[in-house]
Amino acid sequence: MIRDVTEAMVGIEGEALRGVTWVRVQEIPSGAWAIGGKPMTAHAVRAAQSEPT
Repeated sequence: MIRDVTEAMVGIEGEALRGVTWVRVQEIPSGAWAIGGKPMTAHAVRAAQSEPT
């Protein structure tokens, strides 16, 4: 993920950006974020992924 984000930024802004591209991976506890005003848990996300479209 870190490599791919870096490559995406370099692909957009050019090779000069590689040395100054910082990528931070931060885990967010289940239920500590929301979509549409509703707190989301890991279980809720998995359930939504399995719903038919």
